[in-house]
Amino acid sequence: MKKSNQQTLKQALDHLVDAFGMREKMDELDITTQWDKVVGPMVARHTVAVRLNKGRLIVKVDSAPLRQELTYMREALREVLNHRAGRPVVKEIVLD
Repeated sequence: MKKSNQQTLKQALDHLVDAFGMREKMDELDITTQWDKVVGPMVARHTVAVRLNKGRLIVKVDSAPLRQELTYMREALREVLNHRAGRPVVKEIVLD
């Protein structure tokens, strides 16, 4: 029996993204886009920057009390972001 080389479009695109080393940039775009939706408009207004670097989501906020509150919510935020991404992308959240 011959081996089939058929694959779904999703599998082909995933292979292409991995082959060209674009996975991390696409993950960063996806996660930073989801951040505002996950945390809501109030936190989004106080978020200065969001970056994803090798599984570390670095979030800069302009309010110390908000930073402290987000510290308590890091694990829940990580789980929601990973759930929306469909796979474990964020390993830890660092608040700056």
